[in-house]
Amino acid sequence: MAIIEHGSVRGRDGRVRVKRPGDRRSLSRSATRALDVLELFAMARRPLRAVDIARALDIHASTANQLLKTMVDSAHLVFEARGKTYLPSPRLAGFGAWIVETCGADGRVGDLIGAVHAATGMTVTVTTPNDLFMQVIDLAVGDDRHGERGLRVPVFGSAIGSAYLSMLDDAEITRLAGRARIPAADVPAILTGAARIRHDGYADGAVAHSPCWSIAVPMPMRGLCVPTVLGLAGPLAAVRDDLPRLYGLMRAALA
Repeated sequence: MAIIEHGSVRGRDGRVRVKRPGDRRSLSRSATRALDVLELFAMARRPLRAVDIARALDIHASTANQLLKTMVDSAHLVFEARGKTYLPSPRLAGFGAWIVETCGADGRVGDLIGAVHAATGMTVTVTTPNDLFMQVIDLAVGDDRHGERGLRVPVFGSAIGSAYLSMLDDAEITRLAGRARIPAADVPAILTGAARIRHDGYADGAVAHSPCWSIAVPMPMRGLCVPTVLGLAGPLAAVRDDLPRLYGLMRAALA
């Protein structure tokens, strides 16, 4: 767990507690690796050899072999002996169909990230709420190497969290503020800030001890099962001094 200073043009400076995936003691490495394997198949769309999986996930060959054998034993993967390849089993068909129904089948989130990253060269993230945090579910990393999947940033005090709050009504924001133990006297300012973000269409803020500035835009809920925020981070001047153009680019990508 790391503590960083976070300043925002929409509020006073505060301390933002960032949680990285490796910081959670309850994290099951085997479980996350198994999910990484399934995600790899989704991207590759073809059977894969153990060596391909180990290389793609940057894990030792013996670890990959043990993991794949476990997933075959549990019937989540099928092993094709002739080509020595693995592929997802029909057991996952129901799960895949449900994901398609709730999140869509067009892969537009990945395409969206790729389009904004290609146009800016900056770090682009898609985040969703996880209790009182916003969690990075996918990203494309810019030259600043800022961000990682699974990273969690507090809802209160971050640009992406502020964009998410703007998607909620005042009663829900007030409820979350109470859970976050924010003094009642500070809530009116938070509600005012959320209203301003709704009007502007985006939230933005600086990350202290870093040359980065970020802008976050709420994503339309069509085809999405949870509130989702598109974020962009890059060199302070490159983002802060070009907010209108970058916001327009992000809105166009979301259209």
